[in-house]
Amino acid sequence: MRTKLIQLIASSVLSLTWAAAANAQAPTARVGDVTHLQGQGRNVLVGYGLVTGLDKTGDGGKFMPTMRAVAEMMARFGAPVENVKDIDQSKNTAVVMLEAVIPDHGAREGELLDVSVTALAAKSLVGGRLITTPMIYHDRSVEGLFAFASGRIVVDPTTPTGGVIRQGARIERDVFMNVIATGTQLHGTGITTPWINADETYLTLVIDETHASWSMSTAIAQALDKELGVSADVGRVALAVDAKNVVVLLPKHQRGDPASWIREVERTPILMEAGEARVTINRRAGTIVVTGETRISPVIISQQGMTVTVANNGGAAGQKGAPQTQDFVALDVESQRPASVTDLLDALNKLKVQFKDRVSILEEIHRAGKLHAKLIYEG
Repeated sequence: MRTKLIQLIASSVLSLTWAAAANAQAPTARVGDVTHLQGQGRNVLVGYGLVTGLDKTGDGGKFMPTMRAVAEMMARFGAPVENVKDIDQSKNTAVVMLEAVIPDHGAREGELLDVSVTALAAKSLVGGRLITTPMIYHDRSVEGLFAFASGRIVVDPTTPTGGVIRQGARIERDVFMNVIATGTQLHGTGITTPWINADETYLTLVIDETHASWSMSTAIAQALDKELGVSADVGRVALAVDAKNVVVLLPKHQRGDPASWIREVERTPILMEAGEARVTINRRAGTIVVTGETRISPVIISQQGMTVTVANNGGAAGQKGAPQTQDFVALDVESQRPASVTDLLDALNKLKVQFKDRVSILEEIHRAGKLHAKLIYEG
């Protein structure tokens, strides 16, 4: 009786899933939802500073980097140290590495940023306070002082050797993100298509990694041509140069006000096609994420007394005489729709199959060549 009940539930769920999918329309998104402009991105300021106020958890003693830092600080304030051995009993100081992330759209003088703090050798930074420290750009080829950092460290309870200073870095110079490039500059990066004119100006849209594909870049370029071609007064507005990058023309009449053109580009609607078929397993988090059309061909898997049968026409699922001592999960879908990983996980969820067993079943189906999707591991 239990076997029939499970089979009925699975079949009903799959029928409802198929009916909903048949009536669904292709979702839409904006270009700005799946891309960012070349020139934007993660820019980091770094620093090397001294923390004081620790309760005998510092890295003094024979750790010379800290002793030298303390000696230099004291000398700066008119109290030179003739021999670092005179301060080698100082256990309330520590040297740390600092990092502050500049927002994607840049930063202006006076803005405050959070600062991540990591000890080099101290046992704990609890109670510590960072002495005012200069911060520079992470790329040594970019010279100059960008910020000063200081303040009380909020320590992570699980990792006492690291923490954060909330709004601890003050920006001392403007940081602008240049998102506009000339055709000559693009040619210098290796893009040599005749469509790009050396005298024109362009934007480059970088597609997010999870959406990057030739079909997506082409869809974005076609959508921009359709929506903005008339206002730009050109035959072509955008060109997909590869699976991740789309070059967009900045019309001459918009060069004085590029922000409004960028707004129009980012708000252009596109149809979202089904993404690449992926099954992402994170054992640490205990999650299985399914994206795209993850199909499974007919297969039978036996796993620790449980049999998983995938059939497109009900042949295997309809067999009589199945052992009643086993849990029997039937994925019996209509012949015009192959079974999917989502169908399988729904059925296993109803049986309350443990996470590790779900992963094992998916891996066995993948090894058998019946899982038509990429199997990816994270964490």
